[in-house]
Amino acid sequence: MKKFLIGIPLAIAVVCVPLSTIAAPVVRTIKQTQASGQGAILQTINVWNGHGVVISFYEIGETIKKVWLDDPSQILLDTDGCLEGLGENCSKGGAGLIHLRRIKKVNIPGIPQTSATLLTVVTQSSSGERKTYSFRLATSNGTPKYSQVTIQNDVAREQTALKPQLQSLVKTQQTINQIRGGIVVAIKSGWMNQQDKLHQRLQKLIGYLQAGDDISTAANKSSISQELVNKLIALNNNSDNLRQGNSL
Repeated sequence: MKKFLIGIPLAIAVVCVPLSTIAAPVVRTIKQTQASGQGAILQTINVWNGHGVVISFYEIGETIKKVWLDDPSQILLDTDGCLEGLGENCSKGGAGLIHLRRIKKVNIPGIPQTSATLLTVVTQSSSGERKTYSFRLATSNGTPKYSQVTIQNDVAREQTALKPQLQSLVKTQQTINQIRGGIVVAIKSGWMNQQDKLHQRLQKLIGYLQAGDDISTAANKSSISQELVNKLIALNNNSDNLRQGNSL
């Protein structure tokens, strides 16, 4: 005997389930700069009946230190750790996840009737830097659209920050290559040999540059004048110096 669901064969009922409902995404992402900082725009997070929503800070590696929920009459808040502001004494507390759950509205004296409230979150990075995030929490009806909100690093901002660093590394390596080229010219011309103390100091200069020092700091540490550094670079770049008979 075939099984029926409200007069419809069960097999047909399953097939008729909308694909959009089956494949509904459960994770919503919010970029870090969208929710924190001067360029942030207040992000709305919906909370549905019988369907909790979590806000995750795991991906950005920040620890939640404190939270404020302005109107707790319709939404309950919990975390995966001990936090200040939740009625607990947590001198070394912290969490990475906030869980939101809608409840039947409770009348709290002094709190106006509204369908939305503000959630403020204070986080701390591994370096000790603190940030503040603000979210508008709104009660919602109908089919839930997500069950998790993940805060993500702003990739575009990271790439922008890395670009100057990469350019600086390339420039430093070019300078090192020019100095080495000048040293080769000086040795071939008989103005220096590899046993000289000057040659040893120049190798230290190159080592400091490779370690990340700027050229001025590296020159001071290795007791090399900036004038000599410039001359070595010129020897590498301008073959005319050889014909002019310059010496170190």
